Amino acid sequence: MATTRFERAGPAGDDAAEKSRAYVRRHWKFAEPGPASAAPPPGPDNLFERVRTHVLCISGMAFQDAWNIDLERLRRCCIHVASPTRGLVPFCAWYLVDTHGRRLYGETAHVP
Repeated sequence: MATTRFERAGPAGDDAAEKSRAYVRRHWKFAEPGPASAAPPPGPDNLFERVRTHVLCISGMAFQDAWNIDLERLRRCCIHVASPTRGLVPFCAWYLVDTHGRRLYGETAHVP
């Protein structure tokens, strides 16, 4: 049973994560240049080709720490960091710090 608007009953429950992955696949890739002789001259007719080869996509995420962590967002996080000691860690938690400002994950993580 779905409890949030992001959850779905059954196998479609990964819909929000899959949409995020599809966005990353579409926008975070290198645009292969076409042949130099086939390069169209600049102008309004070639706007879409210019956008495809000359646009930089910048994505951002809100910073989360011990005081404002959003567990629902963390649960839906679809980008992960592979850590040799912790396995896959959601990127939304990678720079998470405790109440003393010490990193919980990453190479400089505090180990009690």
